[in-house]
Amino acid sequence: MNLPETGEPNRPLSHDPPGDHRERTDDLTITERSLVRRLISVARFGDFMAILMVAATAFSAFATWRTAEVTSRVFAMEDRPFIGVLRITFEQSRTLGPRAVVEYQNFGKLPASAAIISVSLLAEGKKLPEIADEMSSISAGILSPGVPHFFYRYMQQATYDTVVAGKVRLMVYVRAEYKGALSSQFCYAERFAYDFRSESFRPAGGTDQCTNSDVF
Repeated sequence: MNLPETGEPNRPLSHDPPGDHRERTDDLTITERSLVRRLISVARFGDFMAILMVAATAFSAFATWRTAEVTSRVFAMEDRPFIGVLRITFEQSRTLGPRAVVEYQNFGKLPASAAIISVSLLAEGKKLPEIADEMSSISAGILSPGVPHFFYRYMQQATYDTVVAGKVRLMVYVRAEYKGALSSQFCYAERFAYDFRSESFRPAGGTDQCTNSDVF
């Protein structure tokens, strides 16, 4: 038996319920959005890790530079001469009269060259006059490490008596200019005050600068 024609085109039969296609599209969009969010999170984490790596590299480079700088300074301080005063004492003989004896030496590990040593005596801030044939400066030349050297400065008997009695304040000013390796210029300048109570000299200030080293 033939069915009557309705005039409508034949439609494929669908077994999906109504609205299922829209829900599937919505589910796919949500999944894509979730995936995008995950990718963004991964990218941000990667950027953060990259920043941390750059910071760690910078800190490591700074630490390496600082270590090299400190090591260089340590070696520079070790491998150089150090001229200084070991002690200052009074000596007196019947023929030459009283004198201040400055014992100095190179405390470093390398020899000092072109050394010029100067010693001045000041009583109450005024420089004592030099005795005839006495030198206030000498060219010591090369000073080997650990070898003691002596510098003598003479004074009048009357001046010596007032100093040891505590009536006059005496200052001994010692200055040394010398060179180290590679002709590096160094300087040592220090003053010592006589303490009549302990009958000894004590440090009273100084500097290691070769310019403006007049501490009086």
